[in-house]
Amino acid sequence: MFPTLEVRWFQRGRVPDDVRQWFAASDPAPTSEPPRVDHYMCLPRSNALGIKLREGRIEIKRRLHQYGTVQFHRQASGVIEHWRKWSLPLATTQDDLKEILVPASSWISVRKERMLRGYRCEGEGQVVAIPVTDLGQGCHMELTDVQADDRMWWTLAFEAYGAEPSLRSSLASIMGYIFDRGGAPCPLDAKDSFGYARWLALLQQGA
Repeated sequence: MFPTLEVRWFQRGRVPDDVRQWFAASDPAPTSEPPRVDHYMCLPRSNALGIKLREGRIEIKRRLHQYGTVQFHRQASGVIEHWRKWSLPLATTQDDLKEILVPASSWISVRKERMLRGYRCEGEGQVVAIPVTDLGQGCHMELTDVQADDRMWWTLAFEAYGAEPSLRSSLASIMGYIFDRGGAPCPLDAKDSFGYARWLALLQQGA
């Protein structure tokens, strides 16, 4: 079980150049992951549950709570969500996966190109950069182009992970650090702030 506290925004189109430059502006450079395709089970009436197949694993993600809208910066307001995730290996080959993904109408394939940064709070609230592979205690900042059914979106997210009692303070400190240093990359509105579960539901409703 992997608990997280997250704030995420979705926008239509590809990541704008100025947002990409904002994300890449500080040292060390962000980690760019190879493009990948995740397969999400269609759950059109659920904003609080996600089931996906990712790189030989099945991941189940359930939202426990929404903490409402928070003003993080004069141009950035968003909704904090508390999630728990379970990840299990699939005892299948790539050919078996094709059978799992039937019927096709039960799944949505999402292509992702992600950039990541990692941060952790140390001492008296000091924020330091860490490798994105360090999953002990910290926060990932993510910028991703997502494509589903030839529709392009992009998403910016902050995901605090580690011991649950410290997630709220870690998320607040690291988001404050990022926005105090570089401002918001563009207007980020609470109406566009939600997790993948709601975004996928919107897609299935024709958004």
